[in-house]
Amino acid sequence: MFLLKKRTLAVFTLGSVMALAACGDEPASEVQADGDVRTIEVTTPPTSKNLSWQTADGKILGYEPDVLRAIDEKLEDYAFNIQAVADSAQETGLKTGKYELNVGGFYPTPEREEQFLVPSEPTGRSLIKMYVKEGSGIETLEDLVGKKITPFTAGGGTLQVVLDWQEANPDHKLELEESSGDIPYAQRLKEIDDGKYDAFIGPANLGQNEIIEELGLKVVQPDPIYVGETIMLIYKSEENEKLMEEVDQVLKELREEGTLSEISEEYYGEDVFQYEVTKKE
Repeated sequence: MFLLKKRTLAVFTLGSVMALAACGDEPASEVQADGDVRTIEVTTPPTSKNLSWQTADGKILGYEPDVLRAIDEKLEDYAFNIQAVADSAQETGLKTGKYELNVGGFYPTPEREEQFLVPSEPTGRSLIKMYVKEGSGIETLEDLVGKKITPFTAGGGTLQVVLDWQEANPDHKLELEESSGDIPYAQRLKEIDDGKYDAFIGPANLGQNEIIEELGLKVVQPDPIYVGETIMLIYKSEENEKLMEEVDQVLKELREEGTLSEISEEYYGEDVFQYEVTKKE
C-alpha cells in the first residue's frame, strides 16, 4: 500500500479506534483520515508495466500511479491510499465500495459510465501501434495486405480496433489470426525480428520499447494506428460526486500544465498527448 499523507496524523482516542474498527467491510467512503482529510482507497494494476506495476520490494510504479500522486498532491481534502490489486479484485471491490477509485488503462464505455462515476477528463491516451522489422517499409494498416500478422488475443480490444478498421476499409483485406492464450510480448517482438511475422499490433504502454532495447531487436514502430482515451472509475455514491468533480478539475490542470505529458515521457518515452484521439467511423 502507498498512503499519501498531507497532514500529521492525530492521535486517535479509544472511541475513534473503536469506530474505525467497527467499519469492517463498510464502503471505503465511511473511513475518514484525521481532521477534514478523507482517505480514498485507490487501486491500480500490479503487473502492467509501464502502465502500472509493483516491484518485489512493494513499490508501486508506472504512469498511472504517478498521475494519481500528482492528483493527490493538489487535493487538500483527500489522501489517496494506492494499492496494487489484480484486475478481477479491482472490479469486484469497486462495485461493492471496498475501493473507491480505480485506474487500469480503462476505455470509456456506456456500461462503465452508467455503473460508475467517470470524470470527463481522461487520465491519458492509449496508443495501439504496429511493430515491424526495420526497413520493411510498412507504415500503415494498408501496407499489411498480403503480410503475416502475429495472432491477436481472442476477444481483445486490439483485435476489435483492427476489425473495425477492416469493416470501414473492405477493399484492404487483412489476414487475421486469433490466439486462445496470451503470447508474451517478448516472443511476439522476436518473431518480427527473425522474420516469422511481418507485424505485431498491440497497445504501446506495456514495455515494448524496453524489450526491443534489451534484446537488441531491429524492430521499429510507425505512428499509432489508433489513439484512445483512458479513464478512471469512481464508486458511484452521492458523496463521491464532489470527489469526481474535483478530480476532473485537477486532471484538466495537470494536462494544461504539461504534467501529464512529462509523466508520459518518463514512462513511455514519448508524449502520448501529442496524438489526436481517433474519430470513430
